[in-house]
Amino acid sequence: MEWTQDLSIGVEKIDEQHRELFSRITALVNAIRSKTCKFEIVPTLRFLEEYTAEHFSDEEALMQSVDYPDYEQHKALHTRFMDEFEALTRELESESSSYYKSAYTNKMVVDWILNHIRKVDMELGAYIASKRSS
Repeated sequence: MEWTQDLSIGVEKIDEQHRELFSRITALVNAIRSKTCKFEIVPTLRFLEEYTAEHFSDEEALMQSVDYPDYEQHKALHTRFMDEFEALTRELESESSSYYKSAYTNKMVVDWILNHIRKVDMELGAYIASKRSS
C-alpha cells in the first residue's frame, strides 16, 4: 500500500494524516511478509485507534467549517468504521495467531481507507476546491 499523489484530496492536514496511515499499514504488510507481524499488530492497532479518533474528528470539523452538504452521510461512514474496527479489535484480542490478526487488520483497513479516500474524501476535496475558487 503506497501513497500516491492521486490520493490527495487537496487539504494538507488530511492528506498528511492519510500518508501516515499508509506508512503504518505498509509497516504491517512488511512485517507480515517477514513473519515479524507479532511485533507490529499491537502498535498498529493502537495507532489505528488514535488515528480514527483524531483523523475523523479533524475531517468532521473541516466539513462543518465549510458547510459540507454531505456531512451527515460522511460522518455516518466514520461512525460505522469505528464500530467495525472496535468489533475487529475485540475479535483479534481473542485470536492466538499473530499472522491472522495482522492480515485481517490489514485487509479491513486497506480496503476501507482506499475506498473511502478514493470516493468519499475525494468528493469532500472537490467540494472544498469549488468553494475556494468561487
